[in-house]
Amino acid sequence: MTEMDKSWAREVERRIEIYDQIEAKDSWEGRMSAADYLALLGLTVLLVAGFWVWGV
Repeated sequence: MTEMDKSWAREVERRIEIYDQIEAKDSWEGRMSAADYLALLGLTVLLVAGFWVWGV
């Protein structure tokens, strides 16, 4: 194994540990709720309708 492979293997292990810790907490920071998805849908509809009216 080369030095680059060893350092990459350590980095992968470090990332796995971090994701395991996040999963164990059972609370993802920045997770979107149903209200967020509805707001995103509303903004998308508003944007599409706005461009449609602008193009008419």
